[in-house]
Amino acid sequence: MPLILRQIVSWLLKPGQILAVVLCGLVVSSALGVAYSSHLTRNMYRDLQQLEKDHDDLEHEYEMLLLEQSAHADYTRLDQLAQDQLAMTAPTPADTVVIE
Repeated sequence: MPLILRQIVSWLLKPGQILAVVLCGLVVSSALGVAYSSHLTRNMYRDLQQLEKDHDDLEHEYEMLLLEQSAHADYTRLDQLAQDQLAMTAPTPADTVVIE
């Protein structure tokens, strides 16, 4: 083993140095944890924004479908379809029977 490596190992194995090495390791692992946590937070925020956009798009589509539904359910439209496609007409007063 090279001399410099032996000196580093012997210096690190001293009781006061072990504590410093452990503390440095904890600081590095804490920094990595913060970086990873920030990464996850950014990804989740991006996903949240995408979900909110999808929600807004679906809400807009729902409003359009409600408008379309009300247009299709309009009485004048239904009356016109009944007359044109089914040849239906309103009964005359002579054809109407009142039951009491």
